[in-house]
Amino acid sequence: MTATRQPRLDPTAALVMEHLAQNMNVASDSDPARVREEFAATTAWLREPAAPTTDVHTEDRTIDGPETPVPVRLYSPRGGSGQDIVVYIHGGGWVVGGLDSADAIARALCGVVDATVVSVGYRLAPEHPFPAARDDCATVVRWAADRRPRWLGVAGDSAGGNLAAVTANELADLVDAQLLLYPALDPRQDTASYRLFGEGYRLTSAAMDYYWSAYVTPQQHRNPAVAPVFHAEMSAAPPAVVATARFDPLHDEGQAYAARLVEAGVPTVYLPSETLPHGWADMTDRVPAAAHALWSAASAFAELRDRAVRARTPNGVLS
Repeated sequence: MTATRQPRLDPTAALVMEHLAQNMNVASDSDPARVREEFAATTAWLREPAAPTTDVHTEDRTIDGPETPVPVRLYSPRGGSGQDIVVYIHGGGWVVGGLDSADAIARALCGVVDATVVSVGYRLAPEHPFPAARDDCATVVRWAADRRPRWLGVAGDSAGGNLAAVTANELADLVDAQLLLYPALDPRQDTASYRLFGEGYRLTSAAMDYYWSAYVTPQQHRNPAVAPVFHAEMSAAPPAVVATARFDPLHDEGQAYAARLVEAGVPTVYLPSETLPHGWADMTDRVPAAAHALWSAASAFAELRDRAVRARTPNGVLS
């Protein structure tokens, strides 16, 4: 009888994580300003080897919201039609990150999907706890829908994957598809992947305790607008691409969410990255397997778009 070979962490990703372990450790008493400084330094180091692509036009602007203007950065493929829009929501535990840290992923989505990408600079916790980030993202999705695109997608990684899933559920009448990269979906943190990978793989269970506590109160944990796993009816959700990381405490909740979408009859592409840790979309300039994973996820998202457009178009021809 042949033993099942267990996945091994990508060696290049392991070297990256060894470096990062020396620079960013989030604990229950961490100061948000310090965490943000360390995250910015980490992101800068991860992106150091590569220069931004030049075939994308960018524009910073603000979008008026019910409470406050929302900063966004627009990415347009040079020579593209601009018929399609992706609202991209960055990760960072609802506490860190912004338009600059999200730049490389937004550019990649713009290029692969060949769509205008609107990156959202939502308000951060703990200064602005739930529902501030959720409301800012909804404001931007509604603004994008008012532009009357041919197709409108939402995408996000980690905490941004949470916000993308929440937005897709709440604004399913506006959103055509969702792309969730290793999303944070369940504040209970009681899965096998938390027990296996909650220490030593960049994102720790202690860090997730900190992030969830900064964003919401325990009384809000079962609110579907906080935790999409508690959304009762999934059949109306937009088609989805869900990509996970094997060496990630969030792995099991992403996998289970994809399974729920499939069970509800939602067209879903599940892409497990069996050798990568949490946060691989930020590692694409240093880890070739991460670059391939992001390309695969973005390509699958583009294919969902193409199928939807073909279904609406006479003779099934893309324009």
